[in-house]
Amino acid sequence: MSKTTKKPYVAFLCLIAFAWPAMADEGIYWMNSWDQDCYEYGENTCRDDWYKTPQGSHLIMWEVFKTIEEADSQDLFSERNSLSKYGFLFPELNTYTSSAGDYDGSYGERVERDLSQDGLALGMVKDKSRLDNVNYLGLTCAGCHTSSITYGSNNYFVEGGQANADVARFLNELADALEANRNNSSKYSRWRSRFKSYVRSNRDYGAKTISTWFINQYIDQAIDYVRGFSDRNHQQVVNGPARLDAIGSILNQLHVSHANESESLAKPLTAPVSFPYIWDVDELECVQTNCISNNPLARNIGEVLGVFGYVDVDESPIIDNTIEMLGQQLGLNSLFNSTAKVDNMYVLERTLAKMTPPKWPSSFPALDPQLVADGQAVYTANCTSCHVDTTDGIDASELTAPNSIGKQFIKVTRQHYTEVGTDPAFAEDYGPRKEKSGIMGTAISLGAPDSVDPETGIPFGESFPDTFNGLVLLGAATDVIIDDHFKTLGFKLNAYATFPELSASDAVEALKAEYVSGQVDRGEITPTSYRAKPLDGIAFTGPFLHNGSVRTLADLLEKPEDRATTFNTGTTEYDVNGAGYLSGGDFLLDTTIRGNGNGGHVYGTDLSATDKAALLEYLKSI
Repeated sequence: MSKTTKKPYVAFLCLIAFAWPAMADEGIYWMNSWDQDCYEYGENTCRDDWYKTPQGSHLIMWEVFKTIEEADSQDLFSERNSLSKYGFLFPELNTYTSSAGDYDGSYGERVERDLSQDGLALGMVKDKSRLDNVNYLGLTCAGCHTSSITYGSNNYFVEGGQANADVARFLNELADALEANRNNSSKYSRWRSRFKSYVRSNRDYGAKTISTWFINQYIDQAIDYVRGFSDRNHQQVVNGPARLDAIGSILNQLHVSHANESESLAKPLTAPVSFPYIWDVDELECVQTNCISNNPLARNIGEVLGVFGYVDVDESPIIDNTIEMLGQQLGLNSLFNSTAKVDNMYVLERTLAKMTPPKWPSSFPALDPQLVADGQAVYTANCTSCHVDTTDGIDASELTAPNSIGKQFIKVTRQHYTEVGTDPAFAEDYGPRKEKSGIMGTAISLGAPDSVDPETGIPFGESFPDTFNGLVLLGAATDVIIDDHFKTLGFKLNAYATFPELSASDAVEALKAEYVSGQVDRGEITPTSYRAKPLDGIAFTGPFLHNGSVRTLADLLEKPEDRATTFNTGTTEYDVNGAGYLSGGDFLLDTTIRGNGNGGHVYGTDLSATDKAALLEYLKSI
């Protein structure tokens, strides 16, 4: 763990202010820095991994995506002007050379290198499937965890934060575009010609051969997938920019689409959540809004399964599930075969661990050091009982007890949703949601036969219920995917090479521990609680609360009845006074709708105006 000792913070803030020169010219700047070992030959190699490493998220065939037009124009859907409409980000068009010497992509420098692939938005990559060897359009973590902030003439990229993207709108309009290219004769003719030309000019001889004889099949498959995904995951509460009902989508994809169940079993999406900021996530005792998992790798595989990935959980109706699981372990069937790229997700997680939170730029109005110091005292007295303050280092009281391999993690407070008082939809609709147990239930009963069903008191090994908590079943699926990967020859050879000083078995166990960030023990499952984590970089992660229902930090310090009931989202313009985005953009967020509620979290609302101002200044500084 990199943060180990307490250190004065206000002095550090002053050093940062002098270290980052004021900026007045137009451009895009990095707001994060990375560990020094990321920099090699004048480049940040970690950023290259972060933006370009595929994870097994497969939307549609790459060649189809690159050649279709927008639904209402002849412009390509994949072009910069089109994708920018959905909030996806691009580096600067023009290259930039620093006069200060070698470019290293560090904190406060211009976004110079083109980190996008083939001219697409940041986080969009060509992803070759492990299952069918076809190239697909994939999304990396960066696609949903890189945001843009504009102040004056300058634009900043916040890495590991909350994307401004409206992913649901993107998918709906992608489906519209695909259907228009298929059904409009003029568009179809242009698309056929463009597709054939693209395939001839961009052959990938390591991928499955693309035959123009099946050109209709390719676009029909794309339509079926994207329209099916959007229909299956119907937004009862519209997401809008910077939010996604990811858990609802994951549950529908896993328990309906991947399990090959009736589409009628899919449930409408009712609880959109802001894309969470994810810096330092490997040091936290749990992940997810409700701490449903303590394992970042399992969390990431679950994300892939909901965001265009796949796992086979379609058990045979005529073969006993226990026998099927035995066959799966012997490699006799395809159960739990998945598109998830476990090694790549390990690379992404290791890379993310080297990212630091964003800092208040010197081109913003200067912070008052005395007010910051006063605010730190207010924060310590009023906030640290829930939100551990990691900006001044970490002491023993802020760490969990050592786990079975001696690893400790930063404490994360869990509060039942009725206690914190924020919108209940996520906790009520997804926390206790039950799904058909199927083969995932069998995996649990075989893996933990002595565990007792809390509802019936019967050990799982004796009888597993026909329906069970959907999120726990998701965890069972990700566990099997991880365990299967750990059994592969490639993983074992990697372990031997990584830990040559250890015995073969100890080397494998050591690499397993690294892959799961040291989270080798089962964590407490709290599906109806919300977590309170450290607030490093919080000023650049709005809108606030888990569902993005409060525009600024200043608004969050107001009593719920005094918070705005509506505001617009989608703009990147920053409110330096309130700390958050200005109200702007095309999407009107109505907090009177269940799922969008802005109530609760009354902590700090009774502070004096002086203390609120000081606390806000401190929150901007961390």
